[in-house]
Amino acid sequence: MFIGVLIIIAFIIIAVLMATKKLPALFALPVMAIAVAVLARFPIMGEDSLFNLVLVDGTTYLAGTAFLIFIACWLSGIMDRTGVTQTLIKKAAELGGDKPVIIALLLCAVTAFLFTSLYGTGAAMMVSGVVLPIMLSIGVPPAAAANLFLMAFGIGYSLNTANMSALTQVAGIEFTDLRMPAIVLAAGAGIFIVVYLFFIFKKGAKKIAFAAPVETEEDVDEEEAFAPEKQVKGIRGMMACLTPLIIVVLTMVFGVPPMACFYIGILWLVIFTVNKNIKQYVNMLVTAFHEAGKDAAPPIGLCIGIGMALKAMTAARTQESIQVFMDVITPGTVFILVIFVIILAPGVLYRGPLNIYGLGAGLLACMITTGKLSPVILGAVFYSLCRWANDGCPTSTVVVYVSNYVGSDSITATNKLFLWRWALTAVTTIAVAVLLI
Repeated sequence: MFIGVLIIIAFIIIAVLMATKKLPALFALPVMAIAVAVLARFPIMGEDSLFNLVLVDGTTYLAGTAFLIFIACWLSGIMDRTGVTQTLIKKAAELGGDKPVIIALLLCAVTAFLFTSLYGTGAAMMVSGVVLPIMLSIGVPPAAAANLFLMAFGIGYSLNTANMSALTQVAGIEFTDLRMPAIVLAAGAGIFIVVYLFFIFKKGAKKIAFAAPVETEEDVDEEEAFAPEKQVKGIRGMMACLTPLIIVVLTMVFGVPPMACFYIGILWLVIFTVNKNIKQYVNMLVTAFHEAGKDAAPPIGLCIGIGMALKAMTAARTQESIQVFMDVITPGTVFILVIFVIILAPGVLYRGPLNIYGLGAGLLACMITTGKLSPVILGAVFYSLCRWANDGCPTSTVVVYVSNYVGSDSITATNKLFLWRWALTAVTTIAVAVLLI
């Protein structure tokens, strides 16, 4: 009992340190894992030990998710360098004609579509660098433009199999179990964007000039195979633009394993964008592969920490110590679970105790071990919180970058929709729970 109390106290202390930005999640999760192992009196060496179970097995526990994220970042780089991403965004703006509301809606739709397969801060920087100037030029206020982009980004991530991967491994469920919850999250956020956008223009949007940073000749790498301004054309270009749709359909409709879907997506993209200069094209693929490491490094680092924390938290020694507490805090019915999650939903921010890419992974795993509710229900409800973490967490690198891009800061920008995001999370969580009962 006493050891259990110490473990809970350690959990709370580390959660506070993360929320107050005293300790980044990259280090907080391994520290948490080691602290739990020490408090639960794991042996140093041998079976189920600190070294073998937590540090070694924990590091590789989410290796599949980590590699999937890397491949998704590679695909993002290829789509950027071949001009597919820019083509989709520019075509959306052109289709809107001289109607600002339609242009903004189409830009949000394309952003969401792209991030069903794109992954990482690099991809978000690339897409936002094209989308945000257009939004600002048609009269969308800076903070609103940032939030619209982030909400659309969150829709795409809700359907992104690379984003789902960690939760499916933590909860021990299949991707198909998250199919309907993901669609509900995307649909709810989509309706919110439409309402919010009409509210913005009804209130009176004002067109402003916006100057994006311009690269000089010295800034451009002469060896870069494909310039960011490049766009794809013709039938082959149209087929290349369908890459995200191919991946989503294969995963969501046909149940093809996510890793295979991304490989198929890359092959599809290569077939319809390869040109006569094979050597240059191959060099581009290699460059994109190398750059993918930079974008994938932060989430892969989190995967390592999450794996360690999961191994430490779900070990028999730990469960014996905290079983009493988990039996008390784990809801016994779906109704109580939904109320519990809605009230504590802000805990998904700052990599908090409800965030599966933070301490929430350990909490979810421990709740599942109680056997009170099915892993599918628990996993889906926790996943319903992920949209808010993706598009509204002030510590997210994507949120910080987009907010700074429009001349704001992440806290100010996200606070404008804090209560609305909370309400949206409540509605979609209820809808997800009702679908799975």
